Amino acid sequence: MANQTAFRLCVLAVAASVAVIATGPFGGKPHLVSSGLLAVLLLAVAVMMRHRVAYFSVLLFLASGGTGRLVKTNPAVAAMHEVIGPVLLSLLCFLAVMAWSGTDAEVEDSGRPPLRSLARWAPPVILVQVFLGALYRHAFMGISLHVFGAMVAGALIMFAGISVMILPGVGKVLQRVSWALLGVTFLQFFFGIYAYLNRIAAEEAGTVAGVSHIAVSHIVTGGLTMGLSVVLALLVNRYVRPAEAVAA
Repeated sequence: MANQTAFRLCVLAVAASVAVIATGPFGGKPHLVSSGLLAVLLLAVAVMMRHRVAYFSVLLFLASGGTGRLVKTNPAVAAMHEVIGPVLLSLLCFLAVMAWSGTDAEVEDSGRPPLRSLARWAPPVILVQVFLGALYRHAFMGISLHVFGAMVAGALIMFAGISVMILPGVGKVLQRVSWALLGVTFLQFFFGIYAYLNRIAAEEAGTVAGVSHIAVSHIVTGGLTMGLSVVLALLVNRYVRPAEAVAA
């Protein structure tokens, strides 16, 4: 399914989805423009790749548009709408890897626990963490469970990233993706702590905290973390083989 044109379209769609997530809390013309661009790119990707994930991405985008009209009046819908963005971004990352025509070194999975297992578990764990964050921001629960989830997801990402770095003979592509995942995760933690402290300060001052760029940056980097974890999982599955498979 490798197709360089489709790959470029997927990368552009990923960038557009990041713009949609970043402008969503503020609304206005920038959000409408980025949403329109994403719609065009999603249709182009679906037509070119003819993959069920591409078709599902289009449906998910339509669902996001439908729920977007209710976010200001229904907190439950708002929380669900906030999760759709990172999921859509991750699906586009999946399609980008499928369309990528490059190669990397094939290596043996000699780690304990196996790198393949760590990478496979990362996306669903991060998805749960994104969902917990949305529930906290919309006052469905306290901060404790979200912090616990952050610790679990952070530890899993750290172990997966370090396991890639120390794997003998690992290729440059896997290394770069691992560094990017670790870096974005660090930023996401930083923005999350900063946003929480701002929220506490506003509550102590008796003011209503509005939409801050720090909080939005936390949401955006959360989506990027999830997308990069999908990329890492797919590349690990492709280029890191179980020991017995390499030996054979």
